[in-house]
Amino acid sequence: MPISISRLKNLWPWLAEAHYAWLSSGVILAALIISLRPNTPEPVIRLTGLVLQVLGIATVIWGISETRAFFGHPSFAAKTKSWLTRFPLLRRNIVIAAGAASHALLTAKARAQSTHNPGTNPTIEARIDSLDRNIVLIHERITGAEKEMDEEFQKISNALKSEEHARQSEDNEIHKKLEATGTGGVHISAIGASWLFVGVILSTAAVEIAELLK
Repeated sequence: MPISISRLKNLWPWLAEAHYAWLSSGVILAALIISLRPNTPEPVIRLTGLVLQVLGIATVIWGISETRAFFGHPSFAAKTKSWLTRFPLLRRNIVIAAGAASHALLTAKARAQSTHNPGTNPTIEARIDSLDRNIVLIHERITGAEKEMDEEFQKISNALKSEEHARQSEDNEIHKKLEATGTGGVHISAIGASWLFVGVILSTAAVEIAELLK
């Protein structure tokens, strides 16, 4: 099957997916090339193994830094800089900030209530007409109150739904962070373990390996 240009372009992203494996293998390969050459002296083998062990321990710091950054914590360098700048014997420029307090104004709805008065010495027809008008006003007030209550209930319902969605999103984000914390650093731990494994072998058996390479 002929190899097309598009397939060649897809090769690099495919290889890049295993960049941690290439990093681990590349460092180990370089260490083995340095250590397993003919007539390699024992100190070179031992020091190469020591470098691998130091690199393996450094991956622990790497994993911790990634976890801190994932949860939004400052890096070790930033923490160290902040700690040093708070040295008690250092002179500091004291800045006094003037803050302005703002008061929220509470607003209340004012409702004008009116009634129909039949007047002085009203007739029966005037009383009935006044009662009819007052009943209409009462119905209008009840309708307005129900409308306001429905609007408030709708606002509360929308607020509850928004809060529920926000809480669900936060829960999903926390779940992803916990999952990433538990499993996301496995690749870093695997790199460190491989470097430590080879480094311990080279450092421990440096004399024997040097004898074999003579």
